[in-house]
This record gives sequence, C-alpha cells and structure tokens, in this order.
Amino acid sequence: MIAIAAALAGIALILTHRVRASAGPVASTPWRHMAAGLAGCAAGWLVTGRPELVWDDLFLTLVCGVALAAEAAHAARTLSGRAWAGWTTAGVSGAAAATWLLPGPLPFA
Repeated sequence: MIAIAAALAGIALILTHRVRASAGPVASTPWRHMAAGLAGCAAGWLVTGRPELVWDDLFLTLVCGVALAAEAAHAARTLSGRAWAGWTTAGVSGAAAATWLLPGPLPFA
C-alpha cells in the first residue's frame, strides 16, 4: 500500500512537471538522484526487516525506487527550486518502493 501511494504521488509530480515545463531542451538523466533512490531502496529494505528477495518484486522495487524516484526528484527540484526537495523525494520514494518486497500490505503489522 505504501509503495502504491508513493508511485502514484511520483507519477502525479512528474505529470505536473511535464505540464508546467516549457518546450525547451530535454534535461539529461539525473544520475545522482538515481543513486539516492537506490540508497533509499537499500535503507527501506533494511528498515522493513530485510524481507526475502524475489526477482519479480525486486524488479518492481528497482523500477519504482530508482527510475520513477529519479524522475520525481528531478521534477520536485525543478518545481520547488530547492535542491533538498529533489534529494528528499529520491530517498523517500526509494524507501517507500522497498515495501513492494513485503509479503503483506503494511510493514510491522
């Protein structure tokens, strides 16, 4: 449930950024935000008790926690004008995506 909410929030943030963005040149891939999203995934995996890794769930976690989080972080940084908004979005989105690995819908339940 947490991962679904985070993914939907990230998609909404990206769509808002794309609507408000001018027709200027396309920005490069935010590699630093991808690394922050991956670090967030690792931290979320550790916090949720290191659940067993299954390839299907791991792929979904990496797509949502790295690719989607990096784009959402770039959008948050551009929309807010503050660098910390991008880093926070990448880390929190990555950590939330780690909940895809849980066997139940909510952690610690």
